[in-house]
Amino acid sequence: MADRRVGRGLVAGLESRWRESDDPRAPLIVLLHGLTGDEDVMWIFEPAFPASARLLALRAPFARPGGGFSWIDPEHGPMPDIPAFVDAARAIADAAGETLRGEPDRSLVLAGFSQGAALALSAAALGILHPDAVVALAGILPLGDLTGLHSVPIFWAHGKRHEVVPVERARRDVERLRQAGASVTYCEADVGHKLGAECFLGLRQWFAGLSLDHPPSVA
Repeated sequence: MADRRVGRGLVAGLESRWRESDDPRAPLIVLLHGLTGDEDVMWIFEPAFPASARLLALRAPFARPGGGFSWIDPEHGPMPDIPAFVDAARAIADAAGETLRGEPDRSLVLAGFSQGAALALSAAALGILHPDAVVALAGILPLGDLTGLHSVPIFWAHGKRHEVVPVERARRDVERLRQAGASVTYCEADVGHKLGAECFLGLRQWFAGLSLDHPPSVA
């Protein structure tokens, strides 16, 4: 029998996949895919998130010539700074706001993989969204003002054999976040561009330790 809690469609103009929640106090987790991904690829991480949570996976607006989608125009280059994500951050803020309408007690978590992790961190840094927590998987922290990330709980997972973003870059990015006042839980695993088993378990444990039972703030 099909699960009536799952669905697909447009949310604030973005193609989306979602899972509803029967618990009005459980968090909304917005899932942000990486470069060349879509709204389906983040579903592989579903078991790592609380079973009670409401999930919303969004598709980025820019189609890639070789397939998949990007959150920013390719003209910004492979390593854009935080301001390059302004338009994408506003788009996901609109989607989160539309989803949370009538559910003021849900807290908000941004969870991104690769380019989606950069977007999640940038959206919070810019103050366009005020998430209660951020999950950054196999990503980077773009350059820019990190004031908006002060006191934000962040789970960062990275592979020691990451083919594109060396683990040394991830360690420097985590240190930047900590210097900005973010509360970072960092996990490394002996994998490439993926979430290792140790960090998968670590993510579940991190969620279990969060207190996400207060209303979110969406600018």
